[in-house]
Amino acid sequence: MSTPRLVPLSPTTWAWTHDSTAWGFSNCGLVASDGEALLMDTQFTLRATRELLDAIAGAVPDATVTTVVNSHQNGDHTWGNELVADAEIITSEASAAHLCQEMTPDMLAALSRSEPTTAVTAYAVEHFGVFDFGGITVTPPTRTFTGSLDLTVGRTAVRLLDLGPGHSAGDVALHVPEDGVVFTGDALFDGGHMIVWSGSLTSCVTACDTLLATGATTFVPGHGRITDRAGVTAFRDRLSRIMDTATAHARRGTELAETARLVQQEYAGGLAHPERLFTAVAAAYREAGAENVPSTTFELVEGMAQLAAG
Repeated sequence: MSTPRLVPLSPTTWAWTHDSTAWGFSNCGLVASDGEALLMDTQFTLRATRELLDAIAGAVPDATVTTVVNSHQNGDHTWGNELVADAEIITSEASAAHLCQEMTPDMLAALSRSEPTTAVTAYAVEHFGVFDFGGITVTPPTRTFTGSLDLTVGRTAVRLLDLGPGHSAGDVALHVPEDGVVFTGDALFDGGHMIVWSGSLTSCVTACDTLLATGATTFVPGHGRITDRAGVTAFRDRLSRIMDTATAHARRGTELAETARLVQQEYAGGLAHPERLFTAVAAAYREAGAENVPSTTFELVEGMAQLAAG
């Protein structure tokens, strides 16, 4: 299991980070100033979110969480929303529209506790069986935006950036200009390979350029360790190389599953979850105009599970 901690980045910003690259252990961000607090994302379960909120209460006991920003609608970033339901919950229009397409907590609980008789069920049991999804009421955002949105938390200015489709159908980053900090959500991973749910690998690369254009020096990814500009650049460049390789195979007519195997061999490196490269290859094939490319959540999970199983 993961051991999370609240890491101070400046007098007004903190990162909630995990020592695990396993599925489901997501990072969060906190901005607190003059009795107000903004929380970037919640956690996968109610228990994990309560642990996060207890840590916040210990670090800034005089601050009240008045705003929550959801970077996207995957459950590991939103299923704790009900515990901060009195706050305004903000995300992009594209992110909010994707809410109905997510697997529910009950569905994921059933899948991760089923008999591991197929590649998908075995994968779900292995990676999600440790979580307790009981009692969760999915709590949607109460406010949406497009482009960018400027807010103040006490006397601290923050800017929300609508990154568009990339990791998900609609990704949001949070920039704290005076501290040079960006909380990226799953537009950025560190220590593990990225999942591309949106079908656009090009947009994933573009999102990295948007993050770098903020001028920030500290980047808190959705999963993994806090990184810097060099880390974002390396992440972007790796995605670009993967896209070039997968696109070349698509244009040659190579079967997608075979390309995924070849891309995994070339780019797995020492990063966790190389099977996620299946989703990047599928996105590249889709953008190259290939037919019958897996696109639904189940199809993409099935592709990852089969690649992981060899």
